[in-house]
Amino acid sequence: MPDDVTPERKEILRLRARVVSVERAALAALELVLRIAPKELEVFLESRRLDLSRAYLDETFASDLHDPAERTFLAQEVERLMRNLQADMDFKGGISSPEEG
Repeated sequence: MPDDVTPERKEILRLRARVVSVERAALAALELVLRIAPKELEVFLESRRLDLSRAYLDETFASDLHDPAERTFLAQEVERLMRNLQADMDFKGGISSPEEG
């Protein structure tokens, strides 16, 4: 890694690479499940979307988050990302949004 990147920035970049790598692996697994059991996957993703977007608004979930604005932001991001995933799979309730790296 170049020496002109600060240690703090390297850590952020490593986390970004980790998130992208895990996301791509999860997408590969979801594509496999989509071929095997598409209806069950659709129901499962819708359930997870609802649970997660609501959970972030609950103060007992992710107790390290104390700022209501951060909780709202995370709930909205979960909603956006999960609906985009559903749209990518042509599932009901999916809403396409642009992907950013």
